[in-house]
Amino acid sequence: MAKKPSLISRVLKFVWRLVGLAYGLFMLLSLILIPVAMYFILSGGPRVTVEENVALVWVPIGNLTEQRDSPVSNVVLDRLLPSNNRVTEVHGLIQSLDEAADDARISLAFLKLDQLTGATAGQLQDLAMAIQRFREAGKKVVAWAPGYSQAQYYLAAQADEIYLDPLGFVFLEGYSVYRQYFRDAIEKLEVDVNIFRVGEYKSFVEPFTRNDMSPEARAANRAWLESVWTTYKDPAGQARGLSGEDIEGYISNFSQNMQRYGGNAAEVALKGGLVDEVLPLEALRNKMRSLVGTDEEHGSFRQISHFDYLRAARATAPEPRTDSKVAMVVVEGAIIDGESARGSAGGDTIARLLADVRRDDDVSALLLRVNSPGGSLFASETIRREIELLRDAGKPVVVSMAGVAASGGDWISMNADEIWAQPNTITGSIGVFGVVPGFSKPLSNLGINTDGIGTTELSGALRPDRPMSPEAKRILQSGIEHAYREFINKIADARDMGVDAVDRVAQGRVWSGLDAERIGLVDKIGGLDQAVQAAARLAGLQEGDYELETRQGLRDWRATLMDFLSLQLRERLAGTLLPEWASEVPIDGSLRWLLQDLNDPRGMYAHCLCETASTSGITPGALSP
Repeated sequence: MAKKPSLISRVLKFVWRLVGLAYGLFMLLSLILIPVAMYFILSGGPRVTVEENVALVWVPIGNLTEQRDSPVSNVVLDRLLPSNNRVTEVHGLIQSLDEAADDARISLAFLKLDQLTGATAGQLQDLAMAIQRFREAGKKVVAWAPGYSQAQYYLAAQADEIYLDPLGFVFLEGYSVYRQYFRDAIEKLEVDVNIFRVGEYKSFVEPFTRNDMSPEARAANRAWLESVWTTYKDPAGQARGLSGEDIEGYISNFSQNMQRYGGNAAEVALKGGLVDEVLPLEALRNKMRSLVGTDEEHGSFRQISHFDYLRAARATAPEPRTDSKVAMVVVEGAIIDGESARGSAGGDTIARLLADVRRDDDVSALLLRVNSPGGSLFASETIRREIELLRDAGKPVVVSMAGVAASGGDWISMNADEIWAQPNTITGSIGVFGVVPGFSKPLSNLGINTDGIGTTELSGALRPDRPMSPEAKRILQSGIEHAYREFINKIADARDMGVDAVDRVAQGRVWSGLDAERIGLVDKIGGLDQAVQAAARLAGLQEGDYELETRQGLRDWRATLMDFLSLQLRERLAGTLLPEWASEVPIDGSLRWLLQDLNDPRGMYAHCLCETASTSGITPGALSP
């Protein structure tokens, strides 16, 4: 007779069956719920209704970007990432204000700016113009934040009324370029950094060859920084009935006035005319209730976020009268060889999008939106050739330069019918360089030596574990010089300028948008909206007779998930292995780019480390109790 199972084995078998049942139910529910969730994500969620007499609450979150990933990626990252790691699309912010300006249901705009953490000067200018258009439609704009960073305040300055929390501040500091220099570190590590460059002002390679900024780079940086700073302080001051000198005075006297008013930064801002009233958010909500009424559901004033409003506007948008389209392709981040990755523009990805635009008979014109410091020379040329093919196909091309469109950003823009830039766009930096590190000495110090034999003098000449031969250095320098000549010759041909004239304004020098227009590198000063209209005009399209369609190389959702996981892993490791203060130390842009985006097949780059023209990054929370 078979032995009866013990009590323990029966209990374990029962538990195992329960686990199997639970697993089966989980898988069944997943099969049902995942498609439902995907439907709501792709459809934008429940239908949004815009009620009468409401305020448009305009909330830029995180860093501003020219283009986001796929709808699924957007929702996933918005749910998983904290606000300081999220991004908001510039075009969506602009479109929400432009739509609301003509919408009788929207009574006013409420700018809640405390979650904006980063934006280029050119992006701020585009948004400021949209706020001004909203006001010109006869609608009121109110701004509030617990404290204003420099970027936040530029947008707030466009409002009719600016409110500040009693514990808040307005921290303005101007623009700056500070870099980390590695010459001593490189010498101590005994790394051979082989530099090949053309251009008197091509200062990108200086961190690898110097311990400080060269006089030439200092003079060039000062010139464009002052130009960009003027395009901040003058418009911001004028919007408040002040002058650029008043803004300068606020900064230079800030320490003195902080002592004068007992450390009350809000009072300093109020007395300086930068804000209209010092008021906590709840008191301001009461004011807003008197304008648009109270929402009985949540007790605040009647409102709709710009995210929801944009969904509603797009869902009810009328069909265009014709099939004609102006296609917009965005080039954002460092230009790399191959496919786009998060934060960079792949030459193959962008070229494929441009080829699709060229073959689409419904597309009448292209708007190329560029927000890039450049990068791989080969990838930049791949994109430029597609621009040429588009024009050969009879489709006009207009470039809209955002915050940064320099070096490789210039390379891909040069053949456009028209180039538009903001006054404070950072552009130019027409130069080429190569960086080839060698690690033979550090490896030798570790007891690792390289030896062998080749069939020619160039066999193994570019191995990083061998010293670079003089012949290899001559070859690379000749290639860099040829690439620079190609750069200035192509610009001279595309811009109808003499080669000598281009060379005088090239040499790797950076220019502001205003100066670039003066010297002929840019055609017109204006924002994204004007560039779209220019593209339609060149295609012979009238307003209302075309649709602006964004073409996007969608990233796989698995890549988005890996981005999130790698970000979390880096943060956890940094939090575990490094002291807390180390997370506040900025990683130099040249080092970050060298580690992440150095993938040109020929080792040649047209890149400008000029996106570092930013403020210190102080946020309202940094000075709050």
